[in-house]
Amino acid sequence: MTTAHDSKTDRKATYRLTRFCLTTALAAGLLSGCAAGGPNHAKFASNAQTALGKGSTEKAIALAEQAVLASPRTASYRTLLGSAYLRAGRFEAARQAFDEAMQLGEDGGKAALSLALADIALGRGNEAADTLNTYRDSIPASDYGLAMAMAGQTQTGISALTEALRQGENTPKVRQNLAYAYALDGSWREAKLMAQQDVSADKVNERLQEWAYMARPEDTRRRVAALLGAPVQADGGQPTALALANFPEPQKLAEEAVAMAATQQAASGDAAELAKAAAAAMPAPQADAAAPQPALADASSAPVASKLAAIDMPPSAAAAPEAEPARAVTPQMVSNPVVQPIHGRRTVPAASPVAAASGGARGSHFIQLGSFASADGAQRAWRHYSTRNSSLAGYHSQITQVSVEGRQFWRVQAVGFSGIASARQMCQSVKAKGGVCLVKSEPGGVTPQGRPAATRMAQR
Repeated sequence: MTTAHDSKTDRKATYRLTRFCLTTALAAGLLSGCAAGGPNHAKFASNAQTALGKGSTEKAIALAEQAVLASPRTASYRTLLGSAYLRAGRFEAARQAFDEAMQLGEDGGKAALSLALADIALGRGNEAADTLNTYRDSIPASDYGLAMAMAGQTQTGISALTEALRQGENTPKVRQNLAYAYALDGSWREAKLMAQQDVSADKVNERLQEWAYMARPEDTRRRVAALLGAPVQADGGQPTALALANFPEPQKLAEEAVAMAATQQAASGDAAELAKAAAAAMPAPQADAAAPQPALADASSAPVASKLAAIDMPPSAAAAPEAEPARAVTPQMVSNPVVQPIHGRRTVPAASPVAAASGGARGSHFIQLGSFASADGAQRAWRHYSTRNSSLAGYHSQITQVSVEGRQFWRVQAVGFSGIASARQMCQSVKAKGGVCLVKSEPGGVTPQGRPAATRMAQR
């Protein structure tokens, strides 16, 4: 993966620290201790913010990477790192940094907008729209409207910007964003009329020509880079050593260590039973004491190769697959649904649920919070809503993949309501906080009643 350190010394120091942290985590199961004992992460972050403010993006990236490495589960550091990547035009790396920051609890509109811009640059317009709609009430109308237009939903963007003007937000920013949205929509007459309100007559045609060049569908990266004043460059993503998957929660590390110990103990017990059974089935030894006795290989040594291989694996992968408890993906809260109602035949694959709890009691109703173009967007939406509505977090989430006229969507539902009254009350709470919600009955009363929502879906 591409790195952005100022020198080879910085890179070597960074990866030395990573190896030390991972080794300590494997040995002691306490990654947080490694982070706490590392360099002064707050100073790294402060210096990175200062460098970013001065326009020194490469320096800001190097410092922010060190801050993340020293304290890998601090959401604000990953948000800062994403901002530095975005300013440098490194959209792949920025997307990963913002996504991981939001997995760690970052729930602000600024991070959501930045993630959406990175997705737009990468040609992931539908995913960007998911994020923008989920955080609609946290993003200024001027930014939301332009971002939606850049994501390919020009009419939605134009409507949002027009409504902002009608509500009294008649500023040059809103007017020019609306003009650009018209240009992206191909409505050049309207674009020119709006642009003329703030651009001198001798510059209007030049502005429209620039927009025409930037409006080509394939120029998503160039379009976002121009908006941010960033260079256009290819990027391999953030350094693999910084990936959040390398730094699981201490509680998960402890659970995996217990699971591994249980697996090893079970393997040893099975080996002992196998040895006893094999010994009982053996023929009696010959009288000749000098003859070598047949020797059984110690079955407990069979997993040795896998144990040695696991030493170089991240802690999350160290436990044997068959011993790891089944986990679904961590639920996330939804905001506005991205998918408009589509009439026609709907087919739900038999094995479609992305997150389904197992077994338990049955309920009569559930609430649907939205449909999304990706599983990531659906999970992010559930996480957002459950953060804003603590009562919703007490219910179980279910994310189901559906096929609608040949397109794949992921529906987010909260299940486990015993009646329509409680479901309606929850919907009202969701709507009061900027969300969209529908109450539906469950014909079969199938309501997963497994683990609490906060543990039903595994973090990505």
